[in-house]
Amino acid sequence: MADTPDSYRMISKLQFHYWFSDKSHTMDALVHNKCERELLELTKVVAKICGVSIKMETEPSGKGGLKSWLTVSAKSPKKTPALKIALVNSLVAASMATPNATSVQAILESLANKLFADKEVDDAQRAQLQHEINQLKEQASALIPLIDQNTIIKKRRSNFYDLLRRYQKVKSISVTLTDDSKKPVTEEQLIAREGFTQYLITGNTSATQVIEQAQIEIISPVLMKGNHKWKGMYNGAAISFVMKSEDFMGLVQSGKVEFKSGSMITCTLQIEKKINGAGVERIIGYNILGVGSYSENGKTIETPEGKQKQKQNVISKRQLDLFG
Repeated sequence: MADTPDSYRMISKLQFHYWFSDKSHTMDALVHNKCERELLELTKVVAKICGVSIKMETEPSGKGGLKSWLTVSAKSPKKTPALKIALVNSLVAASMATPNATSVQAILESLANKLFADKEVDDAQRAQLQHEINQLKEQASALIPLIDQNTIIKKRRSNFYDLLRRYQKVKSISVTLTDDSKKPVTEEQLIAREGFTQYLITGNTSATQVIEQAQIEIISPVLMKGNHKWKGMYNGAAISFVMKSEDFMGLVQSGKVEFKSGSMITCTLQIEKKINGAGVERIIGYNILGVGSYSENGKTIETPEGKQKQKQNVISKRQLDLFG
């Protein structure tokens, strides 16, 4: 088997198979086109995370439900390792087939089993293929956290499965990696209709981000009670925020803390975010949950709540040391 292609180049196409509840091979064109757009946008983000510039071509077929093949290729093939395209295809398949991209390892194992099932592969070829599979696994593992945390990927996938959920004719969808001749090289990953909901994102508000020891330069404090917004500088940008630390507000209102040019606070900063229909995340608000210290005449002064938090941290560490 001298002409055995390497495993990277065998992962050349993504097959998406829509299975219908009737025996037809047709699908509403608007629903299909919207689903394809979500897939293409998701693939573009995965490619960007993998650091490769791609072009995409699609091929439809009408046998056995409805199949479509997405061919991902490099815009500059001579400058792009085949490994990069294999990574994109594998991670897209993993992202669409399960709620997290960790399934890419199972997909690549499936690829290895398919390749090694060929009795004509000699020992040298087998070792080379195993090396390539291991390379794919290693690089995919490094990218999984970026894939799973990406809000655009999550939202595009959610949009895709929501479209199918509302289109009653589709009973399932499967994702497979194929070679150039459209021959499957991995096991089919089947997602039944009842599983569509596990991919959906409910509501538009994403999880809030909490940053400890955030440093904010105060531009304009607010002395009165209520949710009136302060102004400050954080990471070089002007922000408006709500001071939710009642302890610190008490110090400000009693005159124990005075703000001058360059006054800083070290605090627990909460950032509220929202994602739109395309999965793009935007910040909708900042809150200060607690103030550990502030600067006064160039000196750093710890607040009572800051001291209390330090004490609690010491106690917690002792307990961990005792029972750990």
